[in-house]
Amino acid sequence: MKKAILLIFCLILVSCEKDPIDEGVVTNIQGNVYDSANSLPFVDLKLKVAEYRTHPTFISASYEFIQWIDSTYTDQSGNYNLDFETSGQGDHYRLHVEEDINVWTYQYNAIEIDSIGMSNHQDLEFLHLYPTNLVIEVNDIDFLPIEIDVDLFPDLESINTNNETIERLLYLSQFENIEINFRRRNTDNEYESYQVVIPASNPTQLNEFNITLNNSDFN
Repeated sequence: MKKAILLIFCLILVSCEKDPIDEGVVTNIQGNVYDSANSLPFVDLKLKVAEYRTHPTFISASYEFIQWIDSTYTDQSGNYNLDFETSGQGDHYRLHVEEDINVWTYQYNAIEIDSIGMSNHQDLEFLHLYPTNLVIEVNDIDFLPIEIDVDLFPDLESINTNNETIERLLYLSQFENIEINFRRRNTDNEYESYQVVIPASNPTQLNEFNITLNNSDFN
């Protein structure tokens, strides 16, 4: 009986699966990408449209990626305007931003494009990041590697030398203090850490910040 009920439920799910949208349906999406914190548009930022096929599940739905079907770039004012055509293979479309190392998107999700065959408007708000070169002097450190965890932003390559000056390039906001956490495991396999705060310095060109790591810093 349970198997019969499950089979019926699966058949209902299959029957609820949407057909692909016809090939050649033209949809427009346009808007502006801006950084209000720095009062700057995003220029030459790549945006691209992904095509998916929807599959119903027991709870909601899953989306099978089919292909990237079109893309565009923002202009000097941060504006974008894209017409794309359906391929006949998918039924669900999203707008993605191609992130770069100097762009902070606040970890947003891709934008659903709901009005297929019509015009869509979507403005986006992101943040420009600026380079800081970390000059790290390592003084006879006992335990390696040393992981470099950066608050909010991508982590940096670990340190694998115990007595040398190394450099790591980090992209940061101009307006926030950023905490960097240096972490290592000791002989008892316990984590020890050392925190350094890089103060907001409003740089727009390459900035340099010096750090010294000693065994006594870690606890």
